[in-house]
Amino acid sequence: MSNLVYLNGDWVADENAKVSVFDRGFLFADGVYEVVPVYQRRPFLLNLHIQRLQRSAEAIGIESIAAEFWYQLVSDLIHRNNLDDCLVYIQLTFGADSQRSHLPTQPLTPTIYASVSPLQVHWNTPTPVKVAVLEDIRWHRCDIKSISLLGNIMLKREAAKKGALEPLLHRNGRITEGASCNYFLVKQGALYTPPADHLILAGITRTWVIQLARQLGIEVFEVVCDVNQLQHADEVFLTSSSREVQPVGQIDDIIVGNGQCGVITAQIAEAFHASKRHLIQE
Repeated sequence: MSNLVYLNGDWVADENAKVSVFDRGFLFADGVYEVVPVYQRRPFLLNLHIQRLQRSAEAIGIESIAAEFWYQLVSDLIHRNNLDDCLVYIQLTFGADSQRSHLPTQPLTPTIYASVSPLQVHWNTPTPVKVAVLEDIRWHRCDIKSISLLGNIMLKREAAKKGALEPLLHRNGRITEGASCNYFLVKQGALYTPPADHLILAGITRTWVIQLARQLGIEVFEVVCDVNQLQHADEVFLTSSSREVQPVGQIDDIIVGNGQCGVITAQIAEAFHASKRHLIQE
């Protein structure tokens, strides 16, 4: 069944949506994107997602688009596709030129594309997964949500070869994040996660989990962590918009705790579910 997508002012069936071969997003990955979870037709933490989209666009030099435009676009996507639970995908590129050129040869109109996909909503704590520690080979502006994900994809493939769901990345021993998620380490009842600098994409779910943890009275430290600390962690979990709170039971050959979801992770996951229920019931 086709979904309707938005492309540069038009609503078209997804299989009919086309962009120019000279679009800079296609040729150079010259663009940014955002993913917004929607529960029962209500976008979750939409303000934070739109703010990050605008920051990413500004960082690469795309002129700002009013937040009201994005709010309306998200609303229209949900209702035109008649989906209750879904992920909204928004992509913004510099637009199409008349030829392939590293620098635009003329003023360009940004390409705006948005679509939806079904979302399987979590209400229980997911089964713990395995991650693999790998060197972070990506560029140094991971704070920009760039559509250039080649490094991320390569790392995911390498992790899959090791039987892991996700890579846990490091730069010279400093843990950064996953290829499509942030991570938290639990030690003696406190949370530790890397600082939101240029080496990580500070996830919206990450931000929300930090806030929830502090509401629960759990201390949170945004500090640099070393890979050697992983073997001493009581619990480890991952966060992302689609994954929400994902416990980690194994890191390479190391079993985390007893390999099951830890007490703090379960507490955070339940608080996250409660915030979704609150959104739905508003």
